[in-house]
Amino acid sequence: MHRPTSVTVFGILNLVFAALGVCGVVLGIVGLVFMANIENMADGAMPPNPQLELLKNPSYQAYTYAMIGLNSIASIVLAVAGIGLLKLKSWGRTLSIGYGAYAIIMQLVGLAVAFVFVVQPAMQAAEAGNDPQAQGQMVGSVIGAAFGGCFGLIYPALLLFFMFRKNVKAAFGTDPEVANMQGFPDDNPDDNPYANPMS
Repeated sequence: MHRPTSVTVFGILNLVFAALGVCGVVLGIVGLVFMANIENMADGAMPPNPQLELLKNPSYQAYTYAMIGLNSIASIVLAVAGIGLLKLKSWGRTLSIGYGAYAIIMQLVGLAVAFVFVVQPAMQAAEAGNDPQAQGQMVGSVIGAAFGGCFGLIYPALLLFFMFRKNVKAAFGTDPEVANMQGFPDDNPDDNPYANPMS
């Protein structure tokens, strides 16, 4: 059965992004361990660290731990989806669609969390006094959160877009009309002139 080029491309990209996701999870765990022990290593002689203070917030800490677990599962699902796409399995497309929807939702959740825990405190600090440094941090926080959120939406949005294209649906047998037009096998033997030798 013919496999569209986009299916092959996204199959490979799924595997690449899954590997990057695993690396991100590992780095995240290492970062948490390092941040948890940095005060002990510094023996109290350490300047204020906004990231360390943020991780002390129980709500943000719970969110961080939850995201590490969810991202681990998502990376595995994405890798399996990539293998399914390369093998032209219908579950590969289904998992890709599921991952795309999940990734978009989690990016929006991440933007909301960044606004509550990063942008909003920076805005409050800037409003509390005419501090150019605080104002600069606020602008940087807003730009960083917006750019990171938009960038993170690109791949899942493209993945969903291509998984719903007609030629992709036909390749996985989910669009019979297009499949017949493109020369894919028809499930109805009565429409095949070679099915009946007397015809």
